[in-house]
Amino acid sequence: MKKFLSILFLLLLVQPSYALDYYRKLDLMYDSEPLASKILYEYILKEENMTPDEIKDFARIEPQSVKAFEIDLNDDGTNEIIGIVYSTLCWGTAGYSLFILQKQPNGYKDISYVINFEPQKQVYVLNSTTNSYKNIKFYGSSAYKFKPFIAKYSNGKYVNDIQTKSLEKVLLLNK
Repeated sequence: MKKFLSILFLLLLVQPSYALDYYRKLDLMYDSEPLASKILYEYILKEENMTPDEIKDFARIEPQSVKAFEIDLNDDGTNEIIGIVYSTLCWGTAGYSLFILQKQPNGYKDISYVINFEPQKQVYVLNSTTNSYKNIKFYGSSAYKFKPFIAKYSNGKYVNDIQTKSLEKVLLLNK
């Protein structure tokens, strides 16, 4: 019995490190980092070429409509920004868009092509990598029955499983 309890204790002590296959969990529905959210908000203003008043009137985007986090996805020492903008500008019947911004010499560039994302579920930045970038697990929208997907970095963008398959079909049809 003593040996069994010792083994059980050891397993409980070690188990959490094996159970965590993710690097970081992000709750974009209820949490965010102020600086990251500000960067994403300013990125949207610049991309849409609008003032804060114009974007508020046009798409109801305000600073509090943006939720984002800083995280180094490629271990280069510079944080990328992962976030969401709660607005019809970034949402459709298929779900929300997930933004992943990478710092450039003249600002930021969106390196994501992740759509159909469900923000009520948490996003997991995984320990696994593709092309030296951490993979990202998220859940599809209700149109995809909240199915989990993995976004992987390929050809300069993060793309999810659905988009990769759709892109392959388009390329085959255009041959």
